[in-house]
Amino acid sequence: MNTKIIFGASLAAVFAVFMIAPVMATGPETWQHVVSSSVNSKNTQTSVLSISAADNIPIHTGVLGGFAWIYGDGPNTAIVAATHSGVRDSGQNPDGWHAHNVQLGSAGQNSDACIVGLSDANVGLSIQGNTLSMSVRNSELTGTLSNNAAAFTIVPDAGCGSGLGVVLS
Repeated sequence: MNTKIIFGASLAAVFAVFMIAPVMATGPETWQHVVSSSVNSKNTQTSVLSISAADNIPIHTGVLGGFAWIYGDGPNTAIVAATHSGVRDSGQNPDGWHAHNVQLGSAGQNSDACIVGLSDANVGLSIQGNTLSMSVRNSELTGTLSNNAAAFTIVPDAGCGSGLGVVLS
């Protein structure tokens, strides 16, 4: 796996965005309602992760969040397809949808879990209407994935050491 830890600067940047421009939404967007999800083997070297949402998934959005597939084992908690305009933490697609392997910790004061670490995951990501698909080299995966995905929103949380938590939709 060719990833680098980009935790400190990335989380500081996300936290700065929260302080400058607070999130206006009070709940998940309609596209953050997961209808179905899957993890399928494309071949011996590649897996395809897919999600169907209740509404069209926007290419550009003001939401800080995305979709997560949970690892059943491994050093990371989830691989995520994330979007967070204005926060450049990905070498692959810094201003749009991109992927990370994420480590989550215990819940904070106003979140379901705290972000404790992340690294880039290089994937082929496609959005067509209400479907998001990621083609992932198995070498980018750090464990066995569940077929079930969940939507999430990144929220400021003083109860998290990083200052950031996630709320699952």
